[in-house]
Amino acid sequence: MGYFDQYKEAVKTKTGRKLTAKYIEWKDKGQQVVGKLLTKNEVSSSLGTGTYNQYMFDSDDGLVKVALGKAADGEAGALMVVGGVYAITFQGQEKLTGGRKINRFDVMELEAPVGSAVGGAGDIPF
Repeated sequence: MGYFDQYKEAVKTKTGRKLTAKYIEWKDKGQQVVGKLLTKNEVSSSLGTGTYNQYMFDSDDGLVKVALGKAADGEAGALMVVGGVYAITFQGQEKLTGGRKINRFDVMELEAPVGSAVGGAGDIPF
């Protein structure tokens, strides 16, 4: 079987895994992403306002990619570790002085990554 035949078979039997992530834009309060964190990469803003993190999750809906913003990166994003399972819920935007806005999120760790000091499948129960 050639590679193209293998591709056709994977499409037909729905056994191939799509590796292209869908980008989620935060618009509505209550929007949520739940899944295992696969990557956390620093990217440059197209607006020239510095850098921020982009997170890719394996979710029930496939691969999804999100950005939380600089404020959330420095808080919850700093604690999120690749391999952990997280629930991120958008809480809306908050207006700051000077006309700036920041996104607010509720981030919950559902499962710590394997090998972490606390939590995760590698823990020894006491």
